[in-house]
Amino acid sequence: MQYQMEKPMRFTLIFYSIIFTLTGFSQQTKLTDAISKCKKGEYVIMEVRMQLEDEFQTIEGNEAANLSRVAIFTGKNKNNELLSRGFSGYNQVVQYLNQLENFGFVLNQTYSIKGNSLLITHYVFRKQKR
Repeated sequence: MQYQMEKPMRFTLIFYSIIFTLTGFSQQTKLTDAISKCKKGEYVIMEVRMQLEDEFQTIEGNEAANLSRVAIFTGKNKNNELLSRGFSGYNQVVQYLNQLENFGFVLNQTYSIKGNSLLITHYVFRKQKR
C-alpha cells in the first residue's frame, strides 16, 4: 500500500521539478534575447516593480501580485521588456543581476521610486565587454 502511494508522489515531484527547470531556462532565454543587440558602452535598465505589501515578502515573493514584475529596458527591445510577472522573491532578482554581469554588464547606479501602492527599483547597467 505504501509503495502505491509513493509512486504518484515521485511522479508529481519529478513533474514539478521539470516544470520549474524549464521555467528558469525560459526566463534566461528572455533575458538573453532582450540584451543580445546591446553593444559595448550601451546602458540597460532592469526594473523591479513590487506592490508595497511585497516589500515584506522578499523571500517567498507574491506571484499573484498583478502589478509586480521584473522588466529589462535596452531602448531596442520594444515588446520584449517583461522578464516575469509577479514577484517570486529577491533570489530571482539576484539571478538576473548575476546573469547581466556574466554577459559583460557592470552595475552603474541603483535608485528607487516609491508611489502610493508600488515600490520601483531601477538597476542601471553599462555594457563593458563584447
